[in-house]
Amino acid sequence: MGVWTAACSKAGQILRRSNGRSNGRSAVGSAAGPADNAGTPRDGAAPGPHPFDLMHGTDTSGLIGGQELSSGRWNDLWNTAYYGISPSGLTQMLEALDLDWPRFTFVDLGSGKGRALLLASRFPFRRIVGVEISPNLSNVAATNIERFSAPWQTCHEIEPRVGDAAEFAYPSGPLVVFLYQPFLSPVLKKCLKNLARSLEAEPRELYVMYVNPVYERLLQAVPRLERHWDRSFAFSEEDLRADRLGATGDRVVVYRSLP
Repeated sequence: MGVWTAACSKAGQILRRSNGRSNGRSAVGSAAGPADNAGTPRDGAAPGPHPFDLMHGTDTSGLIGGQELSSGRWNDLWNTAYYGISPSGLTQMLEALDLDWPRFTFVDLGSGKGRALLLASRFPFRRIVGVEISPNLSNVAATNIERFSAPWQTCHEIEPRVGDAAEFAYPSGPLVVFLYQPFLSPVLKKCLKNLARSLEAEPRELYVMYVNPVYERLLQAVPRLERHWDRSFAFSEEDLRADRLGATGDRVVVYRSLP
């Protein structure tokens, strides 16, 4: 079995034992959520654009297999799929975090088409940055950001970047780092080592939001990070109807570092 085939096989195994959720450019189903959130594809689930896209004229919907997300880098071996986060889920997660938003930069690792970036703009972050290894998806995100307008938007400093999340140079100051299960463990381990180096160089207030945390053990090994809370959030009726994978909510763990 070749390396690529093995990687895809591993992703498929995770998919079959999980609730099928993922982030911007995320591992669909690579995170095992709570048992009551697990599901199977819902009969009658809308295959078209999510209502969020219909309302805002954006393109953040769809289910894209990992084999279509090539960047030419070794990390492609650990791509699994793109599937956007539920708007109601992420909004509830950030509301529960309840920070002094203007002090913080929001960083989405594996930001895909940028849905999480747009949703985060509801909160008055200092700025919002997405890191995406697929140039095609990042280009879609840039177009979405340009088109997007909402009366509730309070942050307009949104930047999508093409790059390897494992090599990302984190901005200075307090951070919220968002992970909607964007990678399988080999890449996530490298990302967290990079984050640990950044914290060592600049100790600061930082929160890691890890949705559907199947590889939480890797977070537990990061120096300076401590578990802050673990909660589950149910989808709105709109998101339940739009969801293509039969999930009813998402679980998120938050880890925190204080200077």
